[in-house]
Amino acid sequence: MPTKHYILLFVLLLVNANAWAQDAEFSQFYAAPAYLNPAMIGFTSEARVGLNYRHQYPGFGDAYLTLAASYDQHFGQYNSSIGASIVADRSGGGIYNTYGINLLYAYQLPLSQSLQLKAGAQVGYIGKSLNWDKVVLYDMIDPVTGNPIVPTGEPMPENLSVHRFDIGLGALVYSETFYAGASFKHITNPDVSFTDSTDPDNHIGVRSMFHIGNVFYLDTDKTFGSSFYISPNLMFIAQGKFKQINAGSYIGKGVLFGGLWLRHTLSNTDALITMIGIKSGIVKVGYSYDFNIGGINTSAGSHELSLLLDFGDNPRTEKRERSRKAAECPEIF
Repeated sequence: MPTKHYILLFVLLLVNANAWAQDAEFSQFYAAPAYLNPAMIGFTSEARVGLNYRHQYPGFGDAYLTLAASYDQHFGQYNSSIGASIVADRSGGGIYNTYGINLLYAYQLPLSQSLQLKAGAQVGYIGKSLNWDKVVLYDMIDPVTGNPIVPTGEPMPENLSVHRFDIGLGALVYSETFYAGASFKHITNPDVSFTDSTDPDNHIGVRSMFHIGNVFYLDTDKTFGSSFYISPNLMFIAQGKFKQINAGSYIGKGVLFGGLWLRHTLSNTDALITMIGIKSGIVKVGYSYDFNIGGINTSAGSHELSLLLDFGDNPRTEKRERSRKAAECPEIF
């Protein structure tokens, strides 16, 4: 499909009353912890900084770009973790843009010597904007050449941007090898209509997410610094009429790790996600590519990069945490 036709289709879906707004997502979901679940912050008493970049369907140019940045840290004397995150999602080459800024808090409650519970919350701002100058509608297209010919007869929306308050909640139970969590974002159901429409489909639906997994250590040889491990995991997401399952596994040894997942939308298989990365000291870098195996008639896939700087992942901090008998988190975190 030519790019201009793709953008036309995108805009027609965008301005339709039944838009069913859906969040952007990262295939490397555990490399974007503050975005995934507000309870997944503060696993050490030192700061952790994360950066994520996603380029979806590069065959269509810059149709979908998503950027995220986050900070989090735990304060043991208060059993509390704090964090902040920023997300920018650019769709249709800048036609439709979404921005989010959130403050996060999580309280940690020991359930036993090895099992911990974190309950988290996030409060923030979500904004959406429409670049009307870039919009191409059906009545602007020459039916023979496909080129724009005249200004549209459609009226410009009453508002070209919306700004809303947003709230999310989450919980996580974890030990050194096991993890299970849930999060519920947009529980305020924010209205993101550019008009005065009262259509409920112009609200952002609650995003419900459940994830579970376990780390299995397959040997005790630490020649390269750590044991060989595999961590199968499962994630289910529901938002509005959309539902999907991610099933797959991490695998790692020493400084190298990787992963393979299948993303299924319940109605069709969407993508095969492959990932490879390096973890050395406080630095963890990952690259993933989504191979499209769905119904889109194109070879379009998605590139994704992640960077985590965990300043608590050092021998001095780990020794201090052990002396306080703090439970360790799974290695993939």
